[in-house]
Amino acid sequence: MDEKFLLQNLLSENAELRHTATHALWNLWFNEYGENAASRIRAGTKLMENHQFEKANEVFKNLIAQHPSFAEAHNKLATSLFMQGEYSQSVIECEITLKLNPYHFGAWNGLGLCLFHLARYQEAIKSFQTALTIQPYADINKSYIAKCRGQLN
Repeated sequence: MDEKFLLQNLLSENAELRHTATHALWNLWFNEYGENAASRIRAGTKLMENHQFEKANEVFKNLIAQHPSFAEAHNKLATSLFMQGEYSQSVIECEITLKLNPYHFGAWNGLGLCLFHLARYQEAIKSFQTALTIQPYADINKSYIAKCRGQLN
């Protein structure tokens, strides 16, 4: 499916259409470099979910070495680093992801979360707001904007 079409569907009032578009976008991003890379990124994600961060990071870094423009490999490395509390390093990977794919709502949210943890609340708000322009029904972003504003008051 066409990415622009799927991104447009994220704006729909129809929750099922948004849900389908969200999953289709993740599949598109995972499969950007073919089935082999998608399989490897899924394996790395499984390692990350099992808190085997060093092994997961190795998988993601190897994918990045092989495919430097693979936005989802950068995004998954950012996620793994975030889960390890390496927020500054995660910010770098989120920013790379967003240079490669400025519509990556997951990376915008992830960047916001990192900035929140780094007490960079104004920047975090901007990141969550950008995520909301892409995915306006993702209430988690609204929640974090409120948390950031609470920290600023």
